[in-house]
Amino acid sequence: MQTTIAQWVNLAMNGLAFLLFAAGVLVTLLRLRRERFGAQKEELAAWDRASETLQALLNGSVYGLVTQAENEFGAGQGEIKKSAVFAQLLRLIPAQWRAYFDADMLGAMIESGLKRAKEIWAHR
Repeated sequence: MQTTIAQWVNLAMNGLAFLLFAAGVLVTLLRLRRERFGAQKEELAAWDRASETLQALLNGSVYGLVTQAENEFGAGQGEIKKSAVFAQLLRLIPAQWRAYFDADMLGAMIESGLKRAKEIWAHR
């Protein structure tokens, strides 16, 4: 009878040790997952900040590019000027960021910059 009780106690202790081990593994895996997810969130936030900064810099450059195109090509050459500004903007965007700026976004930047430029030109 004593051997049976000792075996049951031994089995219970082994079962408890296994449960503690499994819980430790689970906690470690969950912590690693959270760290990885947190790192991904931080990386995405950094990409967003860099993208916003680049977009602000491009918006700031559009006035100069539009003015340069106006001086170079003159009035009545809207599509040529827009293409020239578009090409210059693409040159300003680092290669790894070009996928984030599609033609519609750049076109909207140019149109917005042109509107601001016309306001400035009107006050000269």
